[in-house]
Amino acid sequence: MKAKLAAIAVSALTAATLSTSALAGTAVGAGLTWTFGGPKPVAGPALGVKVFSTDKQDKAAGYLGLDYSFADRGIRPNVGVAYLGKHNIYVGADVGYSFAQQGLNFGAGVGYVDTDKN
Repeated sequence: MKAKLAAIAVSALTAATLSTSALAGTAVGAGLTWTFGGPKPVAGPALGVKVFSTDKQDKAAGYLGLDYSFADRGIRPNVGVAYLGKHNIYVGADVGYSFAQQGLNFGAGVGYVDTDKN
């Protein structure tokens, strides 16, 4: 049951990510997040992809993401806010659901985002 729920969530988030990135004005990025908190607190790195609500530099943006957490060896869908800076870098904070911990946890991350200067 747990594996089936994880597969459904990953499929839904992947579909949302692909359909959202087709919209004008969105940006796609990838980065490293440090996760912490949760029902069974395990802190550690996670690697993931994000779809941002805007592609403009020097702006705040909301995002949907999907991470793989190395700390608890599980998939972590997340939603957060980020600052899209110059040189295609983002800095963000999010709340995610850890399937391994079966609960919410928090993350702070940085990474690359394909922004538009205009």
